[in-house]
Parts: sequence; structure tokens; C-alpha cells
Amino acid sequence: MSTEDTGSLDDRLHRLGIAYDVQRIVATGIGMLPLSETTKESLTSRSATAVVVVGETGVALVKGAAEAGRGAATAAKDGAETFQRTRHAHASPSADAPAPPVEDVTTRLERLSALHRDGHLDDAEYAAAKAKVLAGS
Repeated sequence: MSTEDTGSLDDRLHRLGIAYDVQRIVATGIGMLPLSETTKESLTSRSATAVVVVGETGVALVKGAAEAGRGAATAAKDGAETFQRTRHAHASPSADAPAPPVEDVTTRLERLSALHRDGHLDDAEYAAAKAKVLAGS
């Protein structure tokens, strides 16, 4: 097992840099879902694992490219450095960014119904979320 495969999930996320930011954004989105806290924690944990695996796979690919030829590794490194320099400029939404589309009540109710039917919401969670939608929240 390589060094990247060891350590806590949080340590691995921090070691990968951008993976930590990606997971933070994913966790924020999961936190907004009309789900139980247990379900949100489970989804957050699973998504963190997926982000780490993808990040570590990318690192392994770059290392393999470095062994195959320095040109590919240099290009990958230069691209990563450029991305790191520019990502903070794009971190906050622009005032010119369009507002996300507003879903109509029917669409929101259909989405909630599907979540309930698929077992992602229990009866109480579904009833509470449905009441919010019908109340206009």
C-alpha cells in the first residue's frame, strides 16, 4: 500500500488539495437535501471516499506518466499549477451569474416522490419535505 492509500480520509483529502475543496462543495450540497441527518452523513462519507479515490487515481496516473516520459508529467504538473492559481478567482459566484432555475411545485413534488419511493426518504421526512414545498418554502 502506498503512502497515498494510508491515513484518515480527512488527511487524504487535505493531501490532495483540490479534493478537499471538491468534497466541501459536495458536502454543502448534500447538507441542503431534504434527508435525515444519518442519510446526509452517510452520503457525505461515501462522497468523500469517492473524491479521494478519484484524486489518488489522478496522482497515480501522473506518476505513471512521469515514468513513461517526463513531457506528459510536466504538462500535467503545469496544468495543475495553473488550475490552482486560477481556482480562487472562480471560487465565489459572480454578480453576473444567472440565478439557478426555479423548479415548479409539480417538479419538486415529483422529485420528492421519487426519493421516497426509492427509499431515500422515510415517511416522516417525505411528509415534512412535501409540506415545505406546498407551503412555498
